[in-house]
Amino acid sequence: MGTADRGRRRWRLWGVLGIVGLTALAGVVVHKEAVPAAPRVDPTLERAVLPVVDRYLLTDPLGPLGSGEPPGKNGAVARGFCTERVIEIRPTGAGLRVGLVAWCGHYVRRGTEVTDLDAGIEAGVLTVSPASAPARVSDVAWEPDDVLYTWAPAHFSPGGAAEVERIDSDSSANLTDPEGKARAAFGLPPRSSGS
Repeated sequence: MGTADRGRRRWRLWGVLGIVGLTALAGVVVHKEAVPAAPRVDPTLERAVLPVVDRYLLTDPLGPLGSGEPPGKNGAVARGFCTERVIEIRPTGAGLRVGLVAWCGHYVRRGTEVTDLDAGIEAGVLTVSPASAPARVSDVAWEPDDVLYTWAPAHFSPGGAAEVERIDSDSSANLTDPEGKARAAFGLPPRSSGS
């Protein structure tokens, strides 16, 4: 066997090893970057828990609106409004663990407009006890400020945490602004799409 044959074999071997190495590296990158699918939410369960969740969000002192309503300027009466997106519902004991992202704030009417005083977006997990009469929120955990990316994986399934992070990255495209609810409650028409 000549020196030229050994050189070609060596190059082939290095070529094959290079291809195998690149394929393995690509597999690691794709696996690491793969995002779990968002959980499917049963619409019947969602309809059952949303009234309880809505009531909690608007009235509980530990909820995202806090206790009381901030005063509006010039005697304007502020009212709290929330919209939420249920990310997942999982059974837990006798209750249901509802993971959601809520956009809540206090709004005041100023002429033909509404102004938010303190709107914010928070992720939370609420345990709803549907067997109690009336159904109620029995436990809650809200994301602490600026730790969503460590908090969400500890409180949601992998797919739920990925969905919460996706929503957080572009909230206005993935959530409904509660301003529409505020406009309706203050007797104002919906905002036209051009304004």
